[in-house]
Amino acid sequence: MLSDLNNASTNEDTFSGFDVAIIGAGAAGITLALKLTSYGKKVALIEAGGLEYSEDSQQVYRAKTVGDPYFELDAARLRYFGGTTNHWGGWCRTFEPEDFDRGYLGDEYSWPIGFNDLDRYRVEACEILEISSEFNDINSIDSEVESIEFKYSPGPVKFGSKYFVSLVSNPLVHVFLNSNLVNVTYSGERVTSIKVESYNGNTASISSQNFVFAMGGIENSRYLLWLQTIYGNSFISDTCPVGRYWMEHPHFTLGRAIVDKRKVSERFYSISPQAQIDNSIMNCGFRVEHLNDQGTKALIKEVQCLAPTLGQSLVSLACKNLVCGALFRAAWEQSPKKQNRIVLDSEQDRFGIPKPILNWKKSELDRKTLVTSVSKFNEWLLRIDGGRVQLDQWILNEEDYPLNDELAGNHHMGGTRMHSSKEFGVVDENCKVYGSSNLYMAGSSIFTTGGHSNPTLPIVQFSLRLAEHLAT
Repeated sequence: MLSDLNNASTNEDTFSGFDVAIIGAGAAGITLALKLTSYGKKVALIEAGGLEYSEDSQQVYRAKTVGDPYFELDAARLRYFGGTTNHWGGWCRTFEPEDFDRGYLGDEYSWPIGFNDLDRYRVEACEILEISSEFNDINSIDSEVESIEFKYSPGPVKFGSKYFVSLVSNPLVHVFLNSNLVNVTYSGERVTSIKVESYNGNTASISSQNFVFAMGGIENSRYLLWLQTIYGNSFISDTCPVGRYWMEHPHFTLGRAIVDKRKVSERFYSISPQAQIDNSIMNCGFRVEHLNDQGTKALIKEVQCLAPTLGQSLVSLACKNLVCGALFRAAWEQSPKKQNRIVLDSEQDRFGIPKPILNWKKSELDRKTLVTSVSKFNEWLLRIDGGRVQLDQWILNEEDYPLNDELAGNHHMGGTRMHSSKEFGVVDENCKVYGSSNLYMAGSSIFTTGGHSNPTLPIVQFSLRLAEHLAT
């Protein structure tokens, strides 16, 4: 069934009888809805936007950032059916075992679950994203460096266009469009219903046994903070660090390299788990992006000027198509720091809800993770005589991060993070908000730590896991 609140014939409609009401129809919300119906559960899937992009919906995402340079927040995400999967890049990789074993860095880094608790949903999640579930990593190339594999979702899969028809034709699903959350009612620790409003003033009340916020890595925090200001700790524990420990994946070009294609044949690399522990750092992934012949020749010419003997050797190897130039890039795991957070602005959106302010800054540990990882990768290259890296000056001279680069991955994580303690987390191991008996969070906002890889595949895995919990 489909209800577009912008086209509602009457105001103040009431809908009830749902097992789960999901607010947000992106990768998390749509996956959760589909899986819940396989258990026979009746689902309300509530999307603030429509089926297509609209300025009315998108402008709600306009908000401020404070700290390090970052993207405009209304450009970093999309607010219509399918969410940000309507423009995602398609790169997929799941969490790694070491991502759940960060206790050596402090209590706030510890997940309440283990790698296997998530990995058992990998095959099904990969089917949804239309990729193989086998990642052909090579852990044995060195004690400190690994070759890793990313998968690419063909298309990539856009959840809105792929699943809309099957959802609205499913008798167990009621899809609501142009339906913005504007209030909740509760009894004790239970949320009993929510009020939604369209862009032309129509409203509806939706009641359910359980509620899931799947609005994204900023909006989940914003709405919980807003509800705390209205209702205190009625159904959200006042000890939870709502909005805090927000994370991204810094992305930067580190320099250029000349590599032996026989020895450095893969595109993606990372630092081994033991090297991360030994050096008290987090995870870092490298991209070795091969240049064309013209770019390779220009790079070798520079080497000839600085080191003629090495340059002549490279010319000989290039003639045999054994070496090539490459851009050397990194995307790495940011440490969860309490000061990186979402707070509420005095400015409100069109529905009277405070806008978010993102406070984001890279820490000393973030820089240490990058610098140490680069050093380990370069040492590996030298050990195998696999090439040479020419690092950019900003990293050699410990200068500020460059402004004319990728900056980050548009990966919004944390803010309603999972932890066994209310001191460090907002949800428990089952994604239920501390202080509530039936309010849950879905999506990358629940990540305790972020790994170094794109979050879409883990988002889908966690959504399958949450569906199983809600169903059983």
